[in-house]
Amino acid sequence: MRLLRVAAVMLRYRVASLLLPFFLLAPAVHAALGAFTWTYAAGALALLACYVVATCVNDVFDVEVDRVNHPAAKDRPLVTGAATRSQLVMVAACAAVAALALGVAIGPLGVGVVAVSLLVNVVYSVPPLRLCARPVVAAPVLAFAYVALPYGLGLAAAGLGPGLLDLRVVATLMLLFTGRMLLKDFRDRRGDAAFGKRTFLLTYGKAATLLAVLGCVVAGDAFLASVLPQSFLLMVVVQSYFVAIALELRRLWRASAVDRELAAIARGARMGNAVILTWLGYTLLRASGAGPAELAALVIALGAMFWLAYLLPAPAAAPATTPA
Repeated sequence: MRLLRVAAVMLRYRVASLLLPFFLLAPAVHAALGAFTWTYAAGALALLACYVVATCVNDVFDVEVDRVNHPAAKDRPLVTGAATRSQLVMVAACAAVAALALGVAIGPLGVGVVAVSLLVNVVYSVPPLRLCARPVVAAPVLAFAYVALPYGLGLAAAGLGPGLLDLRVVATLMLLFTGRMLLKDFRDRRGDAAFGKRTFLLTYGKAATLLAVLGCVVAGDAFLASVLPQSFLLMVVVQSYFVAIALELRRLWRASAVDRELAAIARGARMGNAVILTWLGYTLLRASGAGPAELAALVIALGAMFWLAYLLPAPAAAPATTPA
């Protein structure tokens, strides 16, 4: 029971929930979510198990950094003393076995995606490669882990193979998510600097980081037009989210206080979530046979909801977006 409680903490459900839209989008793009099958449940569980492995491995090798960045965080049991290194290793091992078993049950593509995910989890945090401390590759590797692997597992759960459309969708979302991952370094820079962890922000500075983020956002937005469903209203609403993201990048550029930087990142992240969730909602409703009026009503409702969330006061600190 103790290990199960540790596993539940290490799941960090608020962050893990970021994976599920990418998992669901894969079958949704192919109109394959019309009926529930056990493979979707197996795929989702495998995805969450892989994420538990990622957080456990990262916490073991980043514990000193976490003691500075997250000294009292309840989701860092190694820092607070609620768990030991051996317990985290045991939880990671059990989660890895469960993920592989679920992948095998789904099929060859499923086990392949799970195996790659587990490998990425190790090389990201564990020396000698330790990609999290390599400034140029860390963010793209996280984007691959958060976007491409969940999407691939979604295809496997639906019994589909990747095609050209899937490659374009993944490339688009990876570009956007790479920009998002570059911003997480702002939250962690104090501990990263104290222990010499070479992040993009610490290596190249704030100006270069924000220019890199802007490049990812602009390129991702340009590619997005080629993969979104052909709907003028959907495009207008999604582009309004990018306007908000640009405004927050401008605020982040001008901010000098840490709390204002983190508030700008949190507000921009809300609109980043809005892009994928609005796209997913539209795709699911269209696949169900909804007409133009119903689709328009959904897009307007989602746009209003996300803009309301954006206009509400931001949290005191940017939400965690990665185990690193």
